[in-house]
Amino acid sequence: MSKFRLVLPYIFLFLLTALALDLANPFFDKPARDGGFFLYAGSQIVDGKIPYKDFWDSKGPGIFYVNALGLFLGGGSRWGVWLLEFVCIFGMLSLLYYTLSKRWGMGAALFGTALAGFGLRAVLGYGNYTEEFALLFNAAGLAIFLSMVDVERNYWKYIWVGALFGLSFTFRANNIGGFFAVLGAVFLFYVFKRHYVEALRIILAALAGFALPLILWTLYFAILGSAGEMIYASILFNFSYSAAKDREWLDMFGGFGRYGMDWYGWFALAAWFILVLRFLLSFVQRKVMVFEVFLLVWFPIEIALSNLSGRNFTHYYISWALALAVYSAYVFAEFWQVTFKVSAMEGWSDGLGAVISVALIVMLFVIAPSVWARYVQALGTGGEYIDPVSAYIRDNSQPEDRLLTWYPEMGVNFMAGRSSPVKYVYYPLFLEGSLTKEIEDRYFDDLTSTPPELILDCSRSVDAIPSLDPAAREEQYSIAGLKKKMYIQPKMDEVFEFVAQNYQLENTIDTCLIFRRRVD
Repeated sequence: MSKFRLVLPYIFLFLLTALALDLANPFFDKPARDGGFFLYAGSQIVDGKIPYKDFWDSKGPGIFYVNALGLFLGGGSRWGVWLLEFVCIFGMLSLLYYTLSKRWGMGAALFGTALAGFGLRAVLGYGNYTEEFALLFNAAGLAIFLSMVDVERNYWKYIWVGALFGLSFTFRANNIGGFFAVLGAVFLFYVFKRHYVEALRIILAALAGFALPLILWTLYFAILGSAGEMIYASILFNFSYSAAKDREWLDMFGGFGRYGMDWYGWFALAAWFILVLRFLLSFVQRKVMVFEVFLLVWFPIEIALSNLSGRNFTHYYISWALALAVYSAYVFAEFWQVTFKVSAMEGWSDGLGAVISVALIVMLFVIAPSVWARYVQALGTGGEYIDPVSAYIRDNSQPEDRLLTWYPEMGVNFMAGRSSPVKYVYYPLFLEGSLTKEIEDRYFDDLTSTPPELILDCSRSVDAIPSLDPAAREEQYSIAGLKKKMYIQPKMDEVFEFVAQNYQLENTIDTCLIFRRRVD
């Protein structure tokens, strides 16, 4: 019976993971734009294509190969990728629960992981994001760090911390706020104590571990002949991308608005302010620990990194889930200590934890009955959703035909099973200052040298780029102020002319125009 009590919190976390991934359920919804591209990239890898050489994006290779693995495991189905999403999020929550319960007790761990899970649900959307898969590696790195912050000279563990964050970096460069916080905490703590050599040794050990995954990926792509392109796309290009948009300092706090974690983000910020007060007290008493310094610098770093580009996308704040869990658990432990005059470790029994876990499990079924009904239907019926546009493309073209998506919805390419003729699929949406002449020329060369059989123009669904259809484009330009807000690249007129000369409008589905190549 006692073993079953210990399992109950993990059952809650299992169900909480399913709740967070509700919108990512492949049976009901199509993938979002980013997730659709990663699925397309994974399918291309399964077909033998090489990232950055045959298709290009400014993300690290990790996300492409995780999608390839998911598709391989799922036999080409999105359910294989969804399973990996589930494993990463459940693994992250489980690691956090175990680590936090060791430091602050079961109550604090349940509170922190519950808020993290609900916060994830607010920002995860349709899933399959770079930040999402990186959560597991970040949680593992933090678990190792938090298990030894009071133990000095454990250099091998710092190497592991660095290696795990290095893996996270190969999904997206902004994912390593926790690693910067570890380095910053070690530096500030040991330098303040004038232990300069110890600080240097720990930092070098962590950096050596961090470099290891990057070196291995570089060697792998060197064998494939595209190491330089990988480094440029996943690291160097992002500097120009981040600098390509003017922004105010207030943009740094975008995660606390309608694009962020809602009140969960505010709660983490309030918890951080409480931590600041506790840190000041420890500083006055000269009892500051590395762990306290880490908590002091961590959340501000996460806030800064998630807003570097100045563009508020909800998934940018997925990485806050780890900080939300830790700071919430910290506040719970402090509140318990002040209220009951006993530590949360001592005042929370296994029996009470089992009762609260059962209550939380029941709560999940009460607050979201439709979610579980959707899962039952998906598991009972099987298969996955395909939208009308993708179904039309699939049914009215041959598998070897190429499809260009104007406004790059690569999820359509994936679901229809059609490859794109261009390497730089995101060309229409490049920010000014990040688009090079080489990229634009390569896009036009690919389009004209291997013209696709079909072109899907979904520009009117968002009005971010001009339509390929002259009448639709004229209508867009007639809307006051719209043209100024569009991405209009220098060579677009040549694209418009090429399409007008070689393609004819065949159908319209859900505001998307479908062009077919003329046969002479």
